[in-house]
Amino acid sequence: RYSVETTVYVSRTAVANGWGTSLYNALFTELRNNSIHVAIGGITLPNPASIALHEKLGMTKVAHFKEVGYKFGKWLDVGYWQVQLNP
Repeated sequence: RYSVETTVYVSRTAVANGWGTSLYNALFTELRNNSIHVAIGGITLPNPASIALHEKLGMTKVAHFKEVGYKFGKWLDVGYWQVQLNP
């Protein structure tokens, strides 16, 4: 029916403790229950931990934009991953 862009943030001290997976699983359940068709997640690159999380949840990379963000005096790439939640 619709698509949504998702964002989940966890503290650096919480990385690799399962919090991101738990939050995304709960979010995906709610989105499925609300007939959301596709979830899209943007990741500032490089970010191997976030990429691993998104891909573990079944998301696939669909786009890579080069130097579209600027932070701390540096140009940053942004990638987008998506997953189909409801056919």
